[in-house]
Amino acid sequence: MDPAPSTLLWCLSAALFAFAFLAAWAERRRARRANLDRPGYAPWHLLQILAFLLAIAAAVIALKL
Repeated sequence: MDPAPSTLLWCLSAALFAFAFLAAWAERRRARRANLDRPGYAPWHLLQILAFLLAIAAAVIALKL
């Protein structure tokens, strides 16, 4: 039996929120690094904002289904 589309959207929303919190932690860790000459490669702010927006969009769509 396949899960309902709203269940899949809720799972996607939870995964995106978890990734957004992971990105926030990674950005905080990057900002507080000891060696300032080691730049980071990932744009954590952008990834965090996109993950939050997509998580909210998935939750809103799941509520409407």
